[in-house]
Amino acid sequence: MLTLVSINIYAQKEDDWKPTGVWPFIHQKFYVATVSHGFFKTTKTQVPCNIHIGKNTLWFSKNDTLMEALPGNVKKIEFENETYIPVKDYLGRIVKQDTLQGKIARLLHVVIVDQHKLDQQGVDVLNKTQNILQSSGFLSTFCASIADANGGLRAEEMPVPTKNVFYIQFNGDIFEATTKNILAHIRADRQKEYKAYTRSAEIISTNESSMVKVWNDFFVNYDKPNRKQ
Repeated sequence: MLTLVSINIYAQKEDDWKPTGVWPFIHQKFYVATVSHGFFKTTKTQVPCNIHIGKNTLWFSKNDTLMEALPGNVKKIEFENETYIPVKDYLGRIVKQDTLQGKIARLLHVVIVDQHKLDQQGVDVLNKTQNILQSSGFLSTFCASIADANGGLRAEEMPVPTKNVFYIQFNGDIFEATTKNILAHIRADRQKEYKAYTRSAEIISTNESSMVKVWNDFFVNYDKPNRKQ
């Protein structure tokens, strides 16, 4: 575990809250969770913690100091109403979990930074500030700070744009829930059905309710025969 920085562990108001550059975490504040961790022997610890969106790592609070868990050390994070586990290079929330074909199978939700939108957001802030400066006729650092305040834009305080990515753990494999990957993991006699299903049901790969439908119809019911269209 690595000590990072000492700050107040509580974020801003929960109403209409979104992660920002100042507070780039999944949750509004650090909540107590049971963390299963360890490289050789798994230990469970209860500690206030949160998940950093940019790094996709677990951060926890100890004596009012934020600390970041070492990569590979965290096995499971159990909050009161949700559980996270490692998914590739991320930490993913378990949306659905079943035992299929004698193995644990899961639908997992990962929140990542939308880097394209984040870059564009930075450009937009810079352009607006420059426009204010040009109209004022001053280019000093002091004037830049005033322009920033007057424009109501501070890049580090703006919401961090994110996107949803879903993964499926099935039959010993973990893969991103794209159409191509799903087709590669379901029976050949159901692939044509799946293509028709995604069109008729308007399945959106970044939408949780859509992915739960896919999970229920094509993984939980994996062993059922092909249905008539």
